[in-house]
Amino acid sequence: MQSTSFAPIAVRVESLWVVKRGGLFGSPKSILQDVSFEVQPGAFIAVIGPNGAGKTTMIKAMTGERPAHGEIMLSLDPAAGYESFYDNPEYWLRQIGYVPVDNILHDELTVQQALMHVGRLRLPDVSDAEIERRMRDKLEDLGFDREDSRLGRLVKSLSSGERKRANIAAELLTEPAMLLLDEPTSNLDPNAERDLMDSLRKLAGGNNQGNGPTIVLITHTLATLDRCDQVVFITNSRLTQDGAPDEVFNNLEEEAGKVVGQEGLSTSSSQFEHWAVVFDVFKTDESVAKRDTPAPKPQLRPTAPQRPLPSDSFWRQFRILSNRYFILRFNDLGGIGVMLFSGFIAGFLLLITPPEIFLETQDASAARQTVVLYIILAVIIGAFNSHREISKEFRIYIHERAKGLSASAYVLSKVVWLSVVLGVLSTLVILALTGMPIARWLALIAGLVLLALGVYTAFVPLGNNPPLNPRDRTRRLISLGIVVLPLILAFFVQLQNKVLPNFPLDTVSVEIVLIITLMLTSIAALILGLLVSAVVGANNDRATQFAIAVIIINVVLAFSVLVVASPEFQSLFNTLEPFAVSYWGYSGFSSSLSIYCWAGQARFENFNSAGHIFATWLLLATHIIAALGLAVLALRFQETWTTRRRVLQSLLLRERQTYAFALVVVVLLSWATFLNQQSQNYFDLTYFDRLFGARRYAKIQTIDNISSTQLWVGVLSESPCGVRPVNDDRAQHDETLLVFNVSPES
Repeated sequence: MQSTSFAPIAVRVESLWVVKRGGLFGSPKSILQDVSFEVQPGAFIAVIGPNGAGKTTMIKAMTGERPAHGEIMLSLDPAAGYESFYDNPEYWLRQIGYVPVDNILHDELTVQQALMHVGRLRLPDVSDAEIERRMRDKLEDLGFDREDSRLGRLVKSLSSGERKRANIAAELLTEPAMLLLDEPTSNLDPNAERDLMDSLRKLAGGNNQGNGPTIVLITHTLATLDRCDQVVFITNSRLTQDGAPDEVFNNLEEEAGKVVGQEGLSTSSSQFEHWAVVFDVFKTDESVAKRDTPAPKPQLRPTAPQRPLPSDSFWRQFRILSNRYFILRFNDLGGIGVMLFSGFIAGFLLLITPPEIFLETQDASAARQTVVLYIILAVIIGAFNSHREISKEFRIYIHERAKGLSASAYVLSKVVWLSVVLGVLSTLVILALTGMPIARWLALIAGLVLLALGVYTAFVPLGNNPPLNPRDRTRRLISLGIVVLPLILAFFVQLQNKVLPNFPLDTVSVEIVLIITLMLTSIAALILGLLVSAVVGANNDRATQFAIAVIIINVVLAFSVLVVASPEFQSLFNTLEPFAVSYWGYSGFSSSLSIYCWAGQARFENFNSAGHIFATWLLLATHIIAALGLAVLALRFQETWTTRRRVLQSLLLRERQTYAFALVVVVLLSWATFLNQQSQNYFDLTYFDRLFGARRYAKIQTIDNISSTQLWVGVLSESPCGVRPVNDDRAQHDETLLVFNVSPES
């Protein structure tokens, strides 16, 4: 993403057809049909027409949404010829500024924060001082003062007109060669509309104004069309008129007069009334049969050579995106507080289980059920709190992606901060509230650190931001209290202490392993939520539906370890369980508690070797990396300006991150498989000796003539339960076996 002064772009739209698919049962509709026109370099052109005529569809086709037929031809030098936009979309998109109807700046950033981050992402070789100078220049051109107090206000607090002008300023930071605007004058009062159109007229490069960008805007405001060089009128999916504003108006009025008669046009001297009659005559008619006209088949032609793209550092973008996401979250402390309170509620629900639930009893069923509850709550909190993180700002993402944003840097920046809040802090709240001592102290320390940082930032401005006024400072401190309260309460509100086993590991080691396991489970679950959010795009409702489905699958597979199913269903569960985050979370949690050492019914999910616990961590890490890679792939597949084939080629041939992801997954999976298989081998070696009423275990340290590697693998893979040998002749003659008293299998 590079800032360069380009000559204005010339545009030639050739026989453009855009078809909307009819879905499963509907028939396709031609939203645009055979639209052709030209735009000279630096011209200021308005696209007008009734609602539903296809104006926005045409602009989207010029910004990357592929048409069914036709071409968008662009040129920086018309004398040298034109080039199809879709031969090199990534190259041209970096030279086109686009402001859609929707806001393309984050609501939870101030105007200054939003524009500075846009500049940093798109202008890697430009200093912050230069970006700030440009920002103030562009905002001043659009009606803001250079030291305007509105620059320090959140974007969501601006009026719709102010937001639109801030969006335009953001696109102008890179000095684009063409600027496309979708209804920039909507919701503006007359003087603001006039000022904006005058600013755009001055900015454009036509009429000997200089070398500004070519500007194409959609508008329903007709009073200021005289500022434009050219007007394109679209109705019922077709281009009806194209020319100078007065020429188009006169032609349309003449056509309308043939329908309503001259009397229908001359009842008022107001040009607005005449336009109203014109729009009424040419209003969109959904029943017009020509909208069902099929588009011509696209003609095959040789593909132009790929233009080189400016490169940018993945880590530089990741750093900027992480900083922006931190500020977004910091400006919305209430949202973080809600996430942490969900952990507090989950921990409170877990108090229904007895304090000694994890200690040895005659039946391990209650302990296993409690472990499942911990894991399910961690999965729900992680997946549900992250499932809209991408979909709610998908339009902003896809807009930035068109300018060269790295999809992997974007997703990873969210993962880091969400992992801190949901994976670490929320997990500590759950465990601390249920009375685990290390988690309690960690929650208290985290709460005090956040409190100190929050108070500091409330009184000391960050970077170039102005100091907070007393009202905003009070609001910040209140929000900070909401964030810190669950962590502090989890330390002081002690309604119960879960008693942890002290054999074969000490209680401190058990709790540390539990904390790590639950944190990894929460992080894997939140990335599943991000994957769902990436798959659905901008559909928030669909994201919620998919997230619920993912959670239900994990719940079912978590509970599957508690039941003995019929052979055919057990085989199905055995096949599906490795793909569930909840299954590996359960395995790691129950192994950490050493339920296997005393459970009456031995199950490999509970096997408590060090290798099995490490394997579950590695498999949870594999879930994390794999879901992260799939989320990036899902986002890349939603790029409208290219084909999925070209996306895959780009990922395989030009994206080093692809191979890094694949390598990490292969290494993690191979080591997890190895450790798990070795533990499985030891598990299979153990058997219940009915003569002594005990289970026998192999102990690698007592075997002679083994290599250091075998010893190391054995120590990792054996169960530490067998530490109390039975004084009998068989045990004395076979020193490779130790036994541990357990109840017989049912």
